[in-house]
Amino acid sequence: MIRNGGFLQTVPNRMALVLIMMFVIFLALCLRIAYLQTTMKDQLRTEGENRFLRVVKMSPQRGSIVDRHGRMLSVSTPVDSLAANPKRFCRNRDKWPGLAETVGVDMEALQENCDRYRDAGFMYVLKRIPPEQAEAAIDLGIPGLEVRREYKRFFPGGPIGAQLIGLTDTDDKGQEGLELRYDDLLTGEEGMQRVLKDRLGRYVEAVDSGQAVRHGADLQISIDQRIQSLASRYLETAVRTHEAAGGSIVVLKVPSGEIIAMVNSPQFNPNDRRTITRGVLRNRAVTDAIEPGSLTKPFTVAMALESGQVMPDTVVNTHPGMMYVGRNRISDIHDYGELAVTDIVAKSSNVGTAKLALELPYDNLYGALKGVGFGNAASDLPGESAGILPRRDKRIEHATMSFGYGFSATALQIARAYTVFATDGVLLPVTIERKPEGYSATGQRVFSSSTVFQVRQMLEKVTTRQGTARKAQVPGYRVGGKTGTTHKLVNGNYRNRDYLSLFAGLGPISEPRFIAVVIIDEPRGRHHYGGEVAAPTFASLMGDIMRLYNVRPDVLDKVVTSASSHREGTTG
Repeated sequence: MIRNGGFLQTVPNRMALVLIMMFVIFLALCLRIAYLQTTMKDQLRTEGENRFLRVVKMSPQRGSIVDRHGRMLSVSTPVDSLAANPKRFCRNRDKWPGLAETVGVDMEALQENCDRYRDAGFMYVLKRIPPEQAEAAIDLGIPGLEVRREYKRFFPGGPIGAQLIGLTDTDDKGQEGLELRYDDLLTGEEGMQRVLKDRLGRYVEAVDSGQAVRHGADLQISIDQRIQSLASRYLETAVRTHEAAGGSIVVLKVPSGEIIAMVNSPQFNPNDRRTITRGVLRNRAVTDAIEPGSLTKPFTVAMALESGQVMPDTVVNTHPGMMYVGRNRISDIHDYGELAVTDIVAKSSNVGTAKLALELPYDNLYGALKGVGFGNAASDLPGESAGILPRRDKRIEHATMSFGYGFSATALQIARAYTVFATDGVLLPVTIERKPEGYSATGQRVFSSSTVFQVRQMLEKVTTRQGTARKAQVPGYRVGGKTGTTHKLVNGNYRNRDYLSLFAGLGPISEPRFIAVVIIDEPRGRHHYGGEVAAPTFASLMGDIMRLYNVRPDVLDKVVTSASSHREGTTG
């Protein structure tokens, strides 16, 4: 009997079955591919892009601040920051020890960030590290870890003029000084770019340009970093020598009205935030208003000369070295007896100045002080004080205001006021913006040129043996100025041992090109008078300024003799 075999017992049948199964599998694959290419297309593309494509924010580079000669004062340098996708990075905690060993990141801080940003798509791991460290971290192959190019602010001058230049925060935004004042100009606009990354999170190529980054604009200011450095050095020397609490120096260029130096003490280093202590960020040259004291006397004398009632040789009796206004006594250091108006300035007589002022209406004095800018801010620098110029016409206030008490001004305001003696009577506007060579600022006339010529002669006499500022002399150059020594006003009270030593001067006096104001706060050494403390600092600085700017000496043989003596004294 013949038995029928099963369907699969024959070779053809088995081959047919295999072919059918292969066809079914192929058909299923085709259907799956079709499904993925149609229904799942958008989802798959998104997942793929999430793994390998990133939209990267392109940080703008903050504009640089440069001095009048193009020297860098503040610049942003490129650095790298480590960032991560928390959803991927935080699942790979076992790889964190290698990251901690490579870049020194704190693992506890990482865990805190993961907890804080677990639902976010971005977090910082470590900000602003050298590029080579960032590359080493990426080579660890930690999923979700990536590099972001950013910028860190660097200040090449360090503490020199730091209060003027200012600071930025960790996001490169201006916080103090010029960094704050010109933040809109210096700050650029963030860009966007889609990039392709490899499995380690490194950029492979840019997919499209996206939104272009706009870097910040550079800012050129009027500061001369050479003069700034010299002013800082001489100020620190004076503060240290006279055991002072601090001080300020302001230097203006005439006739442009440009600020070419502005320094303060104590200092801080903007590159080292550990040096920042309470109050040290303050730009005292524009924020601290003081009573200018005897620096006011030339303006009082100019007011008197303008009235036509006195001349430089008019004699005023200051005997016996004091006078009373009501119950209030006004005194001089010595009994100078009869003084010509010229010598009232040279000897810095309070009695003589008060008598000149009291012979004229109060409005004359108030108008003169208002006319030279007291009571109004001198610029738009951050934190600038306008000072105080109260209108009080009591007789004693009339007298004390004539020699600089009862109102206040900043170092910059005092420097601006002295521009009237450097420009034949015209008050110049001052600026921190760089002006072209040969620029002359347009100002407002306050005194006549003949009055200013007479006052300049008096200011020069102050620096001679007949005056209070012999130590302000500069070898080879004629200079002029005025000393001041005031009791420091603290919380409405004068403290006997707390002084401000002041000097404001012009150089050269024959044709003034520079104005410098020196303020030394609370000198506690052997001397406290402006002629002993502030005047020598002025002399050292003004001499260097005029030599650097190739100002022709007034007396060439004195310059040669001084230079020869200096060389002989320093050899060996």
